[in-house]
Amino acid sequence: MYGNILSANAHARPLPPARLGAMITTDAPAASVHAAGSAVKAAFDRDGCLIHPHPVLAAEQISRAARALYDIRDGRFETGRPPPDSNWKPGDDVRRLCKIEQPQRADRAVLEAISSPALGRLAAAATGAREFVQAWWVQLLIKPPESAAQNTQVGWHQDESYWSGWEQGSELFTAWLALDVVAEDSGPMVFVPGSQRWGLRPGGDFYGQDLEALQEKLTTGAGGGGGTDAWRELPVCLPAGGFSLHHRLLIHGSRTNRSSRDRLGLAIHLRTERSQPKDGAWEARYLDDPTTCPKIWKAS
Repeated sequence: MYGNILSANAHARPLPPARLGAMITTDAPAASVHAAGSAVKAAFDRDGCLIHPHPVLAAEQISRAARALYDIRDGRFETGRPPPDSNWKPGDDVRRLCKIEQPQRADRAVLEAISSPALGRLAAAATGAREFVQAWWVQLLIKPPESAAQNTQVGWHQDESYWSGWEQGSELFTAWLALDVVAEDSGPMVFVPGSQRWGLRPGGDFYGQDLEALQEKLTTGAGGGGGTDAWRELPVCLPAGGFSLHHRLLIHGSRTNRSSRDRLGLAIHLRTERSQPKDGAWEARYLDDPTTCPKIWKAS
């Protein structure tokens, strides 16, 4: 069921052979992987990440969602509802990394993409969810090519450092859904497998551009087997419609897009029934709105 991981890039220390076969890369249809839930969960618990290099959307869905990303970036909202305030505003420099919050509110093609039943089944299998998997926040990401790029790397960080509105121990994780081919020269997301076991580390920065300095900050004094000797990188290369999952504490980032195409994707932040927002938290703003925060898997 599991194939070898995609090869590490030139910046990475390669994973040792013993890890290659064990790394969780799903080479089977989503339904088959869900049936082997205990094995998938054990591997996700160990490595903090999963790569599913197979489309979970039809070609037409992928095409519609990709077009919607550009429409939203340029201020065209199919539903008539603009996304909430984001760092990116229509008319901003397209040479910058474009990151827009809750794009599914602005276009139903994005809502359809994040609601993929196959993605939901795999997310449930990886976490062992018993009741539901819900998308609680989504981010549109367009990374332009290097020739036009201005500060488009994503610094090493852990998602939990930005999610203070959840009760401690809440089961939160992220799916990254590709809407075009993501190759090694596309500036793919890069995981540091096993780093979720190091706990929440100081020094991560999504917008930081000095990745070496951020690595030093995140690994200095890391417990639980952390540190520079434990740092291993896994580039997340995907077909259009493929996706990855990662734990809220997994260290990840991405480098410059050296291809000739924009890298298109959706970061879909997910939760299971084992989660609880704090009173008044911004993270809970849309939880009761299924057109913004759909439950992409429910127990039958």
